[in-house]
Amino acid sequence: MKGEEKLWSILADKLEMLRASNRIPEAIRVAETLLELAKRTFGDDDNALAISYEKLGTLLDQAGDRVKAKPYLLKAHGVLEKAKPPDQHLLYRSARRLAFLCDNLGQQDEAIRYYEKAIAAGGQLDDLPYADLGTMLNNVALIFRRSGRQKAAEPYYLHALEIYEKQLGPQHADVASVLNNLAVFYTNEKRYAEAEKTHLRALGIREKVLPPTHPDIAQSKCNLAVVYHSRGDYPKAAELYRALRDRSRELCRPASFARQSAQSATTRSPRAQTPAGLIKSLANGRSLRESALCAL
Repeated sequence: MKGEEKLWSILADKLEMLRASNRIPEAIRVAETLLELAKRTFGDDDNALAISYEKLGTLLDQAGDRVKAKPYLLKAHGVLEKAKPPDQHLLYRSARRLAFLCDNLGQQDEAIRYYEKAIAAGGQLDDLPYADLGTMLNNVALIFRRSGRQKAAEPYYLHALEIYEKQLGPQHADVASVLNNLAVFYTNEKRYAEAEKTHLRALGIREKVLPPTHPDIAQSKCNLAVVYHSRGDYPKAAELYRALRDRSRELCRPASFARQSAQSATTRSPRAQTPAGLIKSLANGRSLRESALCAL
């Protein structure tokens, strides 16, 4: 190893030690030195140069300066794309980081572009956790929905569902979560028959694999009530409303409340409401649709 390459390696190790001890300002200064050294030492398609850009960009992001971080992360990705052959692990990591950054900055089209790059690179990796790929597919679908491009979201939900079913089997709680998202999409599109079928499948899985007091079961029932209410099937909507109300009363009894509280500490989804919370929101005058969408 040449002298400058050895120095680069030493500085990179020092940077990681500073990062690990949360000494971010010092780590940023070392990262700036590391990048200048990399520019002098490595070619413009060398992974070490890309890593140097990435380290500085990541530290700036970690320090809360996403706008300043972005150009360095873009440079890193550009270098990685020049490599022959490209390192798919590094490309995946870089594109994924850029996608999350752009998503957080509200730059929707760029976020979609880098999510798709990450999905393409990740699809070539045998060791990529299925949940990582599923999360990115779901994020792209959410961006399309938020930006009013509803129809573009469906293929991403279906792809995520395919991945989860392949990895986990058809009767898993995570599969039910993907089904729930897909069913809400169908509801928003007024495709009520598909929404009902998909919500019923999600509910069936949840009732089979989760305890009866789990809030995800209430989420599915509430979202089903939205479907029935939206298409004018008020008796079915009222039936589900009563079931949720009765469950809410049961959970508010002292013995049941203790069980629910203990369970919530370990299993409750952060985005799901308890039956009591759902009924309370309905009692406060919120529509079934508003309450259900808050339970996503």
